[in-house]
Amino acid sequence: MDRKTEKDAHIWERDPDDWYVEPVECSLALLKTMNFEGKIWDPAVGGGNIGKSAELCRLQFVGSDLVKRSSYCDFEASFMEIEIPPKFTHIVSNPPFGVAEKFVLKALDLLDEGQSASMLLPLVWMAGFSKKRDWLPNSPLSCVLPMSPRPSMPPGKVIEAGIKPGNGTKDFAWFVWTKGYMGPPTLSFLNTSPYKGRKNKPLVQGDLGI
Repeated sequence: MDRKTEKDAHIWERDPDDWYVEPVECSLALLKTMNFEGKIWDPAVGGGNIGKSAELCRLQFVGSDLVKRSSYCDFEASFMEIEIPPKFTHIVSNPPFGVAEKFVLKALDLLDEGQSASMLLPLVWMAGFSKKRDWLPNSPLSCVLPMSPRPSMPPGKVIEAGIKPGNGTKDFAWFVWTKGYMGPPTLSFLNTSPYKGRKNKPLVQGDLGI
């Protein structure tokens, strides 16, 4: 095995902290579609793509994570151990895959009336409500937004190495819970294509229908 192959194989190993990076357009499309106001908190902020989206939407933002990986991380903390959260209106996060369910339940526990938690999760979560997630049908799930095109979410080390992600092969959706919501969740289709490549260009009134 040559050095390049060894390097590539090492880079694509599973991240020990389940740090996988979604493209900016995923959260940017969500924030503009949902018309969020107030302060966004990402408790698994990683490289800060959700923070970048909040900036582009001129929203207040606070980020935290186990490890500080970017300037968007305001403090280091385990989300599962936080008892007094920072001030926020909406939690928006791409949770660590291995503890995603615990992550969602923790977020729901921290919400006050009218606050929301939006989690980027595999679309198959909708089909796990019988035994694996029997709490899901009775949760305040207000909206599910399947995304297209499929996002590619490689380990963070791949992004740090400057490798361009390929096309995604797994279906994802934003699951939005709103404390106090009653009734069945709505379904909306989220096309992220118009938001691609918007990393460094702030959105203005009238831009993309805003």
